[in-house]
Amino acid sequence: MPNISITTHPTGRSPDNKFFFGEKTRCLDTSRPKYNKIGVESDFNDFYNLLTAQDNYLEPMNFETVGTNFTLHTNDERHKQFVWNMFKITSEEQTGDWTIYHNTAIEQEPLIHIHLDRKIMLIAGTTFLGEIKKGVFGIVSFELPRFDILPMHCGAFTYRKTTNLMFGLSGTGKTTLSSDPDYKLISDDEVAWTNMGIKMIETGCYAKSEGLTPETHPTIFDAVELARFSETLVEENPGAANARLSYPISMVENAYHRRSNFHHADNIFFLTMDAEGVFPAISRISGDAVKRFFETGYTSQMPGTEAGSDEIKRTFSPCYGSPFMPRTVDVYSGLLMDKIKAHNSNVFLVNTGIDANTGERYSLDFTRNTIKQAITTEYPLQDTSEQVLQTLEELIGSE
Repeated sequence: MPNISITTHPTGRSPDNKFFFGEKTRCLDTSRPKYNKIGVESDFNDFYNLLTAQDNYLEPMNFETVGTNFTLHTNDERHKQFVWNMFKITSEEQTGDWTIYHNTAIEQEPLIHIHLDRKIMLIAGTTFLGEIKKGVFGIVSFELPRFDILPMHCGAFTYRKTTNLMFGLSGTGKTTLSSDPDYKLISDDEVAWTNMGIKMIETGCYAKSEGLTPETHPTIFDAVELARFSETLVEENPGAANARLSYPISMVENAYHRRSNFHHADNIFFLTMDAEGVFPAISRISGDAVKRFFETGYTSQMPGTEAGSDEIKRTFSPCYGSPFMPRTVDVYSGLLMDKIKAHNSNVFLVNTGIDANTGERYSLDFTRNTIKQAITTEYPLQDTSEQVLQTLEELIGSE
């Protein structure tokens, strides 16, 4: 496949135009209506009939993630290559548990329909690549908790015989920090915590390209150059605020290229891009502070993450991925707390935003060193859960 460059419309996700259908919608967290809107069955049927009536689809593509199989029908070769980069492709004979109809030729407003009973996802009116990726993650995040598996919007890596998870929304530095040259990358964005350990959800990377240089992001830069040479690179919205690059994880030299189970998490890092500078560079937390921070997910949303978003603003995204975690928050936080307790995992809050002492954003090198010290130190940080929890509650109260 040749390298691909695509300018999408819109340039971000369209959460206002996503709807769920079916009896299983009773399991959704309707207290978050922006991301968990329930639609009318007749609307789904009309949209389904429109998409399935199109005659411009390419050959179907089958792929799999954490035991869930998908069949993709798309008219767009660029999106097909993106899926090839991001997921484990399976045989043509292996039809999916879920079916995706995706059509970029239909001129309309972005629209995403997910039928939880019929296991069908419909996408039209948008060429944004991340809509397929995050739609799949949302489906997986709905399905996995039934099997005592925690889906997580986080990076994962090993370092000095430890397994580490790094939670963070777009703009917090999750992808960049988990792709440190000293780490061995498991995944830069999505993993599952099973009873056997940590498991990949994706087999590709989807990295922001803004500020990408061999000095600041050596691992990602080298992977992109190798992907370009191997003709597996997908460039999305070059020059835009939310510009991204997609490539198979096999392009990352210091990454695990085969899917397997990894050891349970030794350390967990919650990244917050704290634009107000109310949290220190790093804090060790436990108990209620972990649960509360995970359930609220305080950070600052960066421009371009969603369609129409063009400024930095304070945001709370439960489970560090509210748009993609459709069940009630306690389902995910309960699984997380159970697994932390069972495996004695350490938890740290890391501020990748503003240093209150200087008024400047913490440098990437500083944050990298801070995280490595937390992993390797023989003298662990003092637990500051009480102070962190108090500060968080003050932020919530001022909303």
